[in-house]
Amino acid sequence: MSSGFTGMTRGLMTMLLAGACLAAATAEKQEPAQDDEPPITAEEILANPLGEEAYEQSSRCLSTGKYRRVEIMTHQVLVFHGRGDEMWLNILPNRCMGLQPDMILSIEKRGMRLCARDQFRGVPRFRPDAPSMPCTLGEFHPTRRENVSAIRDALEAGQKTTTVDRTVRSAGRETEGGDKPESSGNGPNLAP
Repeated sequence: MSSGFTGMTRGLMTMLLAGACLAAATAEKQEPAQDDEPPITAEEILANPLGEEAYEQSSRCLSTGKYRRVEIMTHQVLVFHGRGDEMWLNILPNRCMGLQPDMILSIEKRGMRLCARDQFRGVPRFRPDAPSMPCTLGEFHPTRRENVSAIRDALEAGQKTTTVDRTVRSAGRETEGGDKPESSGNGPNLAP
């Protein structure tokens, strides 16, 4: 297996970074525009990927002594925090069913390193819930603190957007911009 990003991993990284840019652009949209430049769209970002020099070398394994804690961002994105500003992004090859951000990872290690394809489970920290399903680690991608912050912001913004959209649609109310949510045609119209 070659080191570096695989096509799927690079695509997911690009989508996460594009989401961070989109979240930032959405936040800026709320402030009055001071220049006449049109905002950059997600399509433009995806159509112009970064050069190879922007991607750091990924590795298949990480020494257990290099990281201090693991942050569970989503059911498919983990961040291994090391000393100082050292961080590694681990994008799981498949969704990890039942994995929650407040869980602790129980990793089945084979030696003194964690490697792609090692198995783990998320174990509840405070609740008497069941652990997650068995999950598999992906490759370890060195990253910077600002990238992790941008990914975290994009994931939070995406969750808020989904929640707001779902709430508006289920309530059947008009939005501030005068747009009406899509109607299924079933049931009464709740809009005033």
